[in-house]
Amino acid sequence: MKSQLPTLSRGDIVLRGNRHGIVVTLTNRRMLVVPLEWRPFPRHRADVGIGTLTSQVMFHDAVARCGDRQWVSREAQRFVGRVSPVVVTAIMNAIRREEIDRQSERFPAGLVKSTLAFGPMMGSRGRRVGAPSLG
Repeated sequence: MKSQLPTLSRGDIVLRGNRHGIVVTLTNRRMLVVPLEWRPFPRHRADVGIGTLTSQVMFHDAVARCGDRQWVSREAQRFVGRVSPVVVTAIMNAIRREEIDRQSERFPAGLVKSTLAFGPMMGSRGRRVGAPSLG
């Protein structure tokens, strides 16, 4: 007889060993899980505070680490709870933003224009001592 996979859906909180995670998406055999941590420090740009988006007492200070997502097997996952669709939407948006940021970090240096006030000046040697004043 074929073993029955647990019926999990998007937004479920699962227990994997001794770690909690939120199911982001599922396939037949695998699922994408975002780990949950309580009071992590330091915070990452892709972290989503669950406590601000849900009223569940158990997860009031939990943070979803969207940068550390991973594909895991659907087997041996225990259902613990469920988060609201607002939380899942916030997690998906954080994953998308993180992927865009990681792509821009892979660009070669100088390809993206600086957002500083004046930006780096190509060919500039900085302050030249002894040079005539321009002003």
